[in-house]
Amino acid sequence: MSVVYAREAALPVDDYIDVVGHSALGATRPINDRDRIAAMIEGADLIVSARLDGRCVGLARCLTDFAWVAYCGDLAVHDDFQGRGIGKGLLKACREHLGDGVGMGLLSVPGAVGFYDKHGPSVDLHPYGHAYFMNRKRGV
Repeated sequence: MSVVYAREAALPVDDYIDVVGHSALGATRPINDRDRIAAMIEGADLIVSARLDGRCVGLARCLTDFAWVAYCGDLAVHDDFQGRGIGKGLLKACREHLGDGVGMGLLSVPGAVGFYDKHGPSVDLHPYGHAYFMNRKRGV
């Protein structure tokens, strides 16, 4: 079966928890706080899923104005499905939904830097200057 990429109007919380909880992002997201996850999903402007036989195996969650810039807050592929091009497919799907006039930034967890170094240029994603981040005061 092939992976189907689609924009999600309302990603189920359980899908988010399953994918992110079984990825490098799991330790950095509040996967045990369903209400907070629901708010994160509700507040996103663009969520793209990767589904295999109906099962969500990857996702991208973005904030954007759809005119100039987007921030991809989550790009995750379930551990059992990594190495199949799904992350790259999610980045391509985000580009399609955002359009060519919108730039997209993201921050990588240390364990995923190699993915972006390898696949980023093929989807026109490149390191850019310096990144800064204001830490949240309420943790995971």
